[in-house]
Amino acid sequence: MQQQARLSYLVLSFSTRLMLSCIFTASMLYRIQVLGLDPLQLVLVGTVLEAAAFGLEIPTGVVADIYSRRLSVVLGVAFLGLGALSEVWLGSFVGSLLAQVVWSLGYSLMSGATEAWITDELGVEAVEALFLKAAQLNSIASLVGIGVGIGLARFGLAWPMISGGAALVGLAFWMRWLMPETGFAPAAAAERQSWGRFGATLSHGWQAVRIQPLLISLMLISAIAGAASEGYDRLWEAHLLTNIGLPTWLNWQPVTWFGAIAALGTLASLLAVSVIKRLASNTSERSMLLLRWQYGLLAAGLLGLAFAQQFAVALFWIMLIRMLRQSIQPLYSAWLNRLIESRSRATIISMDSQADAFGQILGGPIIGLIASRMGLPAAFVAASCCLWPMLVLLRRRQLTK
Repeated sequence: MQQQARLSYLVLSFSTRLMLSCIFTASMLYRIQVLGLDPLQLVLVGTVLEAAAFGLEIPTGVVADIYSRRLSVVLGVAFLGLGALSEVWLGSFVGSLLAQVVWSLGYSLMSGATEAWITDELGVEAVEALFLKAAQLNSIASLVGIGVGIGLARFGLAWPMISGGAALVGLAFWMRWLMPETGFAPAAAAERQSWGRFGATLSHGWQAVRIQPLLISLMLISAIAGAASEGYDRLWEAHLLTNIGLPTWLNWQPVTWFGAIAALGTLASLLAVSVIKRLASNTSERSMLLLRWQYGLLAAGLLGLAFAQQFAVALFWIMLIRMLRQSIQPLYSAWLNRLIESRSRATIISMDSQADAFGQILGGPIIGLIASRMGLPAAFVAASCCLWPMLVLLRRRQLTK
């Protein structure tokens, strides 16, 4: 069963990344060029996504800890697909906002349950290597998804979103039969309707966070990283289009340029994850040292992008940012999983995701207003500044178990 669990996790991770890459190749351009959203509206789309996730993360994590983590993952994949489909179907700014609620439900159902499910199936010590392997395979999936997205975009920017969304719904039905669930015992049928059981699971997760200063520190880190990430995620494409400009010598459409940038970033991320895999160890001090350097370079990359004047220079900083963000996540996820016990694993991981969402909810609108009033470069400076308190936190606290 452990071998089947490994295979299921890799299939789930690879397929989901492929389809999401197909969707994301065109989704931001769809909002900019088809829906005509301005920088503040672009950020508000992300803010609604994170606000919904903030409200849904803990309830969905508790459900995964009581009912079934496999069911939570399957439903999450399905709602991701429905989110993409509904955004195209509604076709407006308000429709994009409503679609983000559907997206966030999918993300929330998966975020804690996926890591908790595979950790229970394989054990805490075995998952770090699997997370890093999945990150490497995800880079390949991203390349394939980008290529598919560029090809479909020739028929219109909506087609990558429609195709990727429909494929995610189909994947959800398939994963229902592929994923084993032998390491998790759901609540007894008589207890499933008890709000007391929900409260007890949530209380246990909160107590685990309170008594471990390390968990509190990591959640503060997630909140700070979330505040910094929102401005970059929503605005870097608009920055290249409006402030720097895309090269004209290849006569490529914007979707092809952004697909090529994403593909190059994926290759760079694959290299970065390979390097981190060699440097990472099972010791907390080594992991935290790597994270500190990665976040410091990320802050520098955002500043570099803000002041870049030429496309080649901006592309360098975008590649650096993508490499760092791709290599941070598996290292952080593996370390967080070492700190928590099975009973509350999904709930605590959801709390951590909620901390990230909280940071994006607070930071996103502020950075969007800065972009609207002072320009897109100022927004990237603000995003970089968000990271400096985190570096102080990582330096001053001994993040050991």
